[in-house]
Formats: sequence, C-alpha cells, structure tokens
Amino acid sequence: MLKRLVETCGYTTSCVEGVESLPTAAEPAQLIFIDIKLTTNLCELLSCCTRSGRWVFFNVTPGALDELTLLMAGAEGVFYATDKPELLLKGIHRLNKFDVWFKRDTINRAFRQLRDKNDPAAAIQSMQVQQMVQQAGLTKREKNILLLVSKGAQNQEIADTLHISVNTVKTHIYSIFRKTNSRNRVELVAWSSSVFS
Repeated sequence: MLKRLVETCGYTTSCVEGVESLPTAAEPAQLIFIDIKLTTNLCELLSCCTRSGRWVFFNVTPGALDELTLLMAGAEGVFYATDKPELLLKGIHRLNKFDVWFKRDTINRAFRQLRDKNDPAAAIQSMQVQQMVQQAGLTKREKNILLLVSKGAQNQEIADTLHISVNTVKTHIYSIFRKTNSRNRVELVAWSSSVFS
C-alpha cells in the first residue's frame, strides 16, 4: 500500500531485496523505505542509515521498536502497520518537505536527551555573548574583523584575509571601538575575550 501511496504522490519507486541491494550512494534527498517485516538484522540496517539518502522504516509493529533509537541512529521516520492511509499520506508529504516523521513524544525525548548532554552554563554564556554583540550593533564585517583582532591579527593581515584595503580595516576598527566603548586595541581585545572565549 505504501508503494502505491508514494507513487500516487508523483514519486518514482523501485524495490530491492536484501541489505546488500540497498543503495550505497543515494542522493541526499532520496527517500529509502525499509519494510521492517522483511528485516532479519535490524542492527545491520541501522548501520546502513549512515549511508547517504533518507531512511524511513515502515510496517513497524507498535511497541516493537524504540523510535528514539531509530531517530538517533539517523532514520528519518517510522510508519506503523496500523497507520491509516491518510496518516501515511500526510507523513510522505512531511518527509518530502524534509521534516522527520516520528511521534511528538519521540522528538521531545530526543530534544531532552540532547539538552541534557549540553552544558546549561555554556548555553547561557553563548546567549550572553550573542546579546553583547547584538547590543553593540556590530555588522557582519565588523564581527569578522573583531574575531581576527581578538586572535592578534594586525591591520595588514586582516586586510589580506578579508581582501579589503588597510584603510577600510582602520575604518571598521574605529567603528568597532565606538560601538564597544573601547579606547584602544587592548580594551577591544579585552572586550572581545569576553565574547569569543
């Protein structure tokens, strides 16, 4: 049924049998649907998810697999054997828009797991840095120059790196001094160390 629905949506399909027949160099946007009922070695299949293409498992028995494991292994979605055609169609359309197709609870658990692995203090510090740069009103070019200055680059090095004149660099640095309330390069480096550390 899934094959017919996919074709009804205007997509071309091809069927292969066995893991060895699966594409090893699929296009990044290509959807590869795996019938879980024909799978004897799920671990081997999950290791295939790291290949190119976007992997979706279907005919899954509810409760038989942990969606979070599939999501974290690189799968793009799961369709259950009990899913109605309308839900399958909706999922195919969402996958075509480069969304993943998992239960909301699975996505929430994945976000929590990723969040728990991150350092909250580092996230807050990163937000403070973004606010400092935003409040200073630096342009993208000024941010690039500030980053180079913070690494100890001199005006000529900055000009060569960014393919602009030394006078343009000086103009930008003067503007950065004004926006960050720095009187000289030393104060600017001190200000930038709080931003880029």
